[in-house]
Amino acid sequence: MVSEGDNGVVSVVIIGGGPVGLTCSILLSLRGISNMLFERHPSTSIHPKACGINQRTTEILRVMGVEEDVYAISAPTEIAGRTAWYTSLGEDGKEVFSRDAWGGGQYAEEYAQHSPSKYCILPQIKLEPILKRRAVELNPCQIFYGHEVLTTEDHGDFAEITVKKRITGDVSRHRAMYVIVADGGRQFTTQLGVEWSGEGDLLTMISAHIRSPIRGRHPDNRNFITWFTNPAMGGSTLTGYLYQLGPWPEAMANPEKEEWMFVCAQAADDPTKFDAETALARARRTIDIPDLDMELISLSEWTVNALYASQWRVGRHFLVGDSAHRIPPWGALGMNSGIQDANNLVWKLSMAIKRPGGHYGSLLDTYYEERSEVGKRVGQTSLNNMRSHSGQIDRVMGVSASQSQAENLAASAAFFDKGHPDYAEKQRLIQLASQALDTEFKAPGYEVGWFYPSADINSEGGATHGGQQLADGTLVHHTYYMSTIPGHHLPHAWVTRDDRTVALRDLLDLDVLTLFVENALEEKTDDDRVKVVVVGQGGWQDKTGQWEKYRGVLVRPDGIVAWRGSLAKARDEGWTRLVDRSLKVS
Repeated sequence: MVSEGDNGVVSVVIIGGGPVGLTCSILLSLRGISNMLFERHPSTSIHPKACGINQRTTEILRVMGVEEDVYAISAPTEIAGRTAWYTSLGEDGKEVFSRDAWGGGQYAEEYAQHSPSKYCILPQIKLEPILKRRAVELNPCQIFYGHEVLTTEDHGDFAEITVKKRITGDVSRHRAMYVIVADGGRQFTTQLGVEWSGEGDLLTMISAHIRSPIRGRHPDNRNFITWFTNPAMGGSTLTGYLYQLGPWPEAMANPEKEEWMFVCAQAADDPTKFDAETALARARRTIDIPDLDMELISLSEWTVNALYASQWRVGRHFLVGDSAHRIPPWGALGMNSGIQDANNLVWKLSMAIKRPGGHYGSLLDTYYEERSEVGKRVGQTSLNNMRSHSGQIDRVMGVSASQSQAENLAASAAFFDKGHPDYAEKQRLIQLASQALDTEFKAPGYEVGWFYPSADINSEGGATHGGQQLADGTLVHHTYYMSTIPGHHLPHAWVTRDDRTVALRDLLDLDVLTLFVENALEEKTDDDRVKVVVVGQGGWQDKTGQWEKYRGVLVRPDGIVAWRGSLAKARDEGWTRLVDRSLKVS
């Protein structure tokens, strides 16, 4: 159960009840940290939004106890790992090319080596109820929907927020040791005086959530996302894309239940404001199946941004998710990054709250130091992914939004006409384009290989950090190089004991650091911030031999390696000093 804060002060208030805010609440509650969550909307999201959940995030879902619940209603394996490009789905539509993606198909075995958890596809409208249910289960009576936070103020020793219950207008005040801002960047980032930098308002997009029996009319309904690049409509971004929403497993057997999301950029000749009629007309034009039944469920208009907050901590306030970074959806890195922000922040807050005399302010400062660079890198990657569709696919086809319809049709003819002298070269180039799009569709380096250079306390990573980055600092996307260099993700391994098999990361402690050693004789340290786990003689047994090359590894509660090395040298330095240094506690 969650303990109450002293003197009417709750430990943490969370502003926002989306997936990131709910994750914060769950992770705090699992640690026994009192928290209150306020969400202005009456319930969870009504528009699908994010769908792709990568392995770093499903590992966090595993910790929260909801991983299997998510898998139970996520996209079947045959859908979750496939994508394709078409000119349309109509009689005259043509496939440009298709490929495996996100750890599916030919990549399945490789991705399975990275984590005990798997990449999965589940729309945010289906994920949020699972997270809400878990948050309420752990913290009953403290999760408030229909409550709008009006103000938040830092009073030095505490923060105070003012909240309005929207259905009655009643206003209440609450004090907290810390406030997590997870409102999607709608209000409090700016209210706290934080500035944004980056690229904003790049494109206006519409997302239409529709119900339509498309699977039976699709040339290859294994594809989770179908990208369209119709020469007559000006290419990729203007034509749009379509992805499956389930609901699973029902939609696989009942076409009447099929739900989809159609997304496209607003063209120059489009109305300034889309309504149901114009949105459905646009979807019909792209899909090009005239007699297709189509019902609009919801419609959203949004802008493409790649923006980053200049600060992620303002006194007792911490920004997470879209409140700290607004990331384009290409690559499905936005929600994932937000949930990973929460995972980085919460254990640090927990340590600071449970050890009030421990001078953990500098540990809290590492949240911005570590996560902001990841946020910027993710934002730029997503932006590049968006531009690659037109920069790669359209370029090979000879299509451009700046050309006339006649010019685009003439240029693209060579791509599909086997008798055309340029056909073979076009097909070679499209394969190269597919490889270039690996940054979106086969990028374990981006999804699970990112690391925190600032956590490399002994500068062991050198120029390339075990191959995960190039000498110029560019993150290698196509491969995840497992490493115990401090700042890197704990490598995955299966271990057994007494007929029980678990992932190594399942043995991590939520509150303290975990030291993995190879001998029961090394089971003690003199610092209560360290729990010792034996993988070897007298302890857990390495099932696959994956862990044999690693020994003496100290791991943070968020699964990040804090230190590695000789235990004898660690004892010489003193565990307290070593742990302080790894946590940057002064």
